[in-house]
This record gives sequence, C-alpha cells and structure tokens, in this order.
Amino acid sequence: MANTETRMESMVQADEINHVFVEFPDLNGLSRSKQFDADYFLESWEDGFTMNLALLTQTPRSDVVEGSKYGDEIDYADALVHPDPRTCRRVPWRDDAVRVISDFEFRGQPVPGAPRTVLKSVIEQVSATGLDAFVGSELECFLLESVSASGAGKRNGNGNGKTGSAPGDRTGAHYVPATSDKHENLTRATEEVSPFYDRVYDWASAFGLDLTTIHHEFGAGQIEILFKYGDPLGQADRTFRFKELVKHAATACEQHATFMAKPFTDRAGSGYHLHVSLFDDGENILDGADGDLSERGRHFVGGLLEHADALAALGTPNLNGFKRYQPGTFAPYSASWGYGNRMTAIRVPGHGTTRVENRISSADANPYLVVAATLAAGLHGLEAELEPPAPSEGDPSDSRPTLPQSPREAIASLEADEVLTEYLGADVVSEYAAQKRHEIERFYSQTTAWERDEYIETL
Repeated sequence: MANTETRMESMVQADEINHVFVEFPDLNGLSRSKQFDADYFLESWEDGFTMNLALLTQTPRSDVVEGSKYGDEIDYADALVHPDPRTCRRVPWRDDAVRVISDFEFRGQPVPGAPRTVLKSVIEQVSATGLDAFVGSELECFLLESVSASGAGKRNGNGNGKTGSAPGDRTGAHYVPATSDKHENLTRATEEVSPFYDRVYDWASAFGLDLTTIHHEFGAGQIEILFKYGDPLGQADRTFRFKELVKHAATACEQHATFMAKPFTDRAGSGYHLHVSLFDDGENILDGADGDLSERGRHFVGGLLEHADALAALGTPNLNGFKRYQPGTFAPYSASWGYGNRMTAIRVPGHGTTRVENRISSADANPYLVVAATLAAGLHGLEAELEPPAPSEGDPSDSRPTLPQSPREAIASLEADEVLTEYLGADVVSEYAAQKRHEIERFYSQTTAWERDEYIETL
C-alpha cells in the first residue's frame, strides 16, 4: 500500500495537477464526487473527506428515497470517504486533474450498503475458501447523435453531413443511432465511427484500461469494447471508469453514448456479460474433461441458476431493462445454461480458459453489484454442491423457468432470497429494493405518450 500511496501523492503533486476528484459509485453505479484543490487533498486525504451518506442511495435523477437507512433515519448525516490510492488515475480528457475512487465509513465502520464494500466482503468470502477469482467484463452500448425536432442533426467527426443541436441540448432534440441498422462486425460500420473509437483508445491507457477488441454490434449504433480481465475489485473499478470514459469520448465527438438497456423498441438491447474463472493454487477448478465443466464447475453454475431471479433484480436495475428479456434472442429469457449457447442465461464459452459467463445483466447495471452477486451465487453453489439441470441446446425459452418479467417480480425475488442476502448483506438488499420501488412508483404515476396515443381517440 505504501508504494501506491507514494504513487498517488506524486501524481497529485505534478505541477500541472490542480484538482482531485474524490469519487465513489452510488447504488446505481453512477460516479458521484467532490472536487478538491490538489494541495488540500494532499493535506487531508489520510483523514478522509465528508460526504452526505444519502448520496449512496439517491436515484439517477438524485431523488432522495424515503425510508433509507442512509437518509432520514440518520438525519442525513455525513460520512467519511477514504480514497483508495490504488485507483488514482489521471483524467484523460483534462490536463489538470486526477480521480480517485473512495470507500465510505460511518461512525468508524465501513458502510455495508456501499457497492464497493459489498464486493470487498464477497471477495473475502471467496478467498476464505482458498479460491482465487478472476472476472472479465463485456459491455455493449449505443452511440447516438442528436437530431432536432425539425430533423436536422449532426454526425460528428467523419464529415457525414447533418448539422443541428448538440447531444447535450435536450431542448427540441431527440437521439438517433450513429450508424444504420444490423451491421454486426461489419468493417465499414466500425470505421464509420472511427473518430469515437480513436478517442476511446487514446484515453484508455491513462485511465488504466488495456483495450483488446472493438467492434460494431448487431443494433444500429450499437458497439462493444473489450478490455483485459482481472481480479474482481480491480475489474469492477475498471468497468466503472470505462463507462465514464466512453461517455466523455462520445461528448468530445459531439455524440452521445448510453448504456441504457433498451433505448429503441425495435432494436437490440445492450447487455453486460460477466466472465468468471476460479483457481485453486493455480488450478482452474471449472475445467473438466473433454471440454466439459468439472463437478465444481457444475456446482458453480447450479448456484447461479438457483439465484437467477435475484441476479436479474440486481443485473436489471431499471424498468427499461426488462424489455431486453425476449424469447428466441441472445438476451436471456429463462434461467438456463449451456455450452456455447448464446440464448442461455449462463453460458460456458467454447474457447480459451474454461470459464462461466453470466449473461443476465443489462449494460446499465452496477458492476460492483453484478460481480458481487455473481460470485456470491456461485460460491453458494460450490458450498451447497448444487447440481444444475442438463445443459440446454437451442432455444431454452419454453423448457426452463423464465426470468422475472417485471421489476416488481424481480425485487420480490431478491428480497425473498435469504441465502444471497446473507452473502451480500441485508443493507444493500433493503436499500436497493427501496430505491427501485421508488422508481416503479414514479413511473406508474406518470401518463405516457403511449397511453395518450393508444386511448385518447379510442376511448
């Protein structure tokens, strides 16, 4: 730790650095922060910085959720955030600032509902079994352009035409995909948005990201960028930073990037696929004979299927994401598993290191909670020796139990899952459920454009 502390302080002491963003992931995985003067940060970081604890559980629109243990129950008190020196990085889109991810402490104790603390706790439980876990993230997102109400817009960077309002201006504008439809891995479509790709690559190294692959996905404007796997906490931190980098790179190209799961009704959704490998003294415990999973590997899958509904609740954090679950598609619809089968919720890829891929989560999910819940569910499978059903071949939509089809159903499943709650901690489950119910209530209190189009003239 001493070396990382020295490295962080040296980075902040650089002549050009004037600002330090002390940030943390909230319950939604969004970055929240305070910006400090660099000299003040160096004087104070070891003692920590005050932060309103209720920020952890606010909604993406910063609504305060009633009944939160971290809000009105403690009179909206401050907590301390402690920077983790290992996470200090130069901000690649600025020349005068660094960012450092921090952990919450309240009344001398780690805050059990903080996503990063939840993941640390699960990692300790995995380590107690003598196992080493490694995870890799696959995230899809949409690259969009802004079009004004008159139809004018702006395609950035590659000289393709339109002019109009910038993506950040939501007045009288809407978003359209940056490329046309169904260009999966089409080279021309990938090159069409090369200025955005180039900006991501230029910034990735400074942000601690080793990018390996970039390609156009199935949906119009849909892309996927891969980076190297790693230890669970480090990978969650990198995924957290990666989302911010992608959004800033799009803005720099006068475009907009979104990890919203299903931004368009008639187009593909965006997933967050998490690959997990497990080792015992250097031996891959998932690896069986002839390319099959080992017995312990099957038990790990059994745990994921046992807790699939709760994984869907944590992996599908917004109402919109449930529209991604459709039978007969590469988005999972049932609690199923298979070898190489992209229509299952849990997949064992047929190449490379033997590993298990959780395909349930949508791209807007909190990476800390996705990693924590996946490891916890699999750990329960190992400890209880849960045997999964036979692997599915073809479309498993009708042969396996369906995943929750609504947020209410998913949240109820999460709260009823006593075993996973014990692994993750009751605080994060109760806080998460309270926030999602707040979102559901807000949605159903609104009259939507669809309702007006459907009913005003017909009823």
